[in-house]
Amino acid sequence: TVLFHQDMMSCKRSVYQLNPLTTGFGASICGIKLCEALDNEEVQTQIKEDLYKHRLLIFKDQGKMSAETQLSVSRWFGTVESTFHRHPRSPHKDIFRVSNDPEEGCTNVGRSGWHIDGTFMTEPFKIQTMHFWSVSGHGVTHFAPLREVVESLKMEERELWEKLWFMSNHSVIHPLIYRHPVTAEQTMCFHCGEPFVEAFVLNFNRQNSSAEKILSWTETKNVLNDITSKLEASEYKYTHQWELGDFALMDNLAIAHYADPGTQKPRSEDGLRILHRTTVAGDHGPPTK
Repeated sequence: TVLFHQDMMSCKRSVYQLNPLTTGFGASICGIKLCEALDNEEVQTQIKEDLYKHRLLIFKDQGKMSAETQLSVSRWFGTVESTFHRHPRSPHKDIFRVSNDPEEGCTNVGRSGWHIDGTFMTEPFKIQTMHFWSVSGHGVTHFAPLREVVESLKMEERELWEKLWFMSNHSVIHPLIYRHPVTAEQTMCFHCGEPFVEAFVLNFNRQNSSAEKILSWTETKNVLNDITSKLEASEYKYTHQWELGDFALMDNLAIAHYADPGTQKPRSEDGLRILHRTTVAGDHGPPTK
């Protein structure tokens, strides 16, 4: 599929090629250098439309994108918000540098379980960017679309999950299932990594901060396992083998992701992995039913 966008004032065309990654979500994009499109509002508009349509965009052959270019693209979507440790090798305070070598970046990131980012915040991050300065042989990332997972639930499961609320390790509480603030599609808010989970809550009332029940840790673990099983078994699950220069734009509220164990294989065995990540603050209010 080749997408054209017409600049009505200058009659010039901006063009990039978009190829689906799966039948359900995600697209690979080539034919554009983002560093050359930072001030092109027409291209920005098209990319935003495509992101909310496909939920994951992977731009190929971006080279070693500078911190300022990555941050500029991130700011198309709002305010960059950094809540993570800054590694000494990070090129900017708002760039989270991740690696399989502790001398090069933070290690074991994204490994604790399927998740969206920022569940510990009142408004989870809405957009995430990922850019690879160096890739390792087994450093893949798994992605799964959340609308399809919700729609695949059996009636009894759906009824239960609609009543559940996720409580983060910071005691922030979000509905497990809610409507995406931009697309209005069904989506989910959760983190399956145990360090990031306090409990699940049944029939939470945000008005008076009351609930029918706080699930025990055993019950909570059962829900986490159910979510993990659904994501792992999803026919829409996509595993991406990163290539040098890949730059990903991700609708953080619409897809879950998980870093494969192979991302932490030693540099001496698998090559050096360097990921630069940014996150964009949510600005639509807390997730609501």
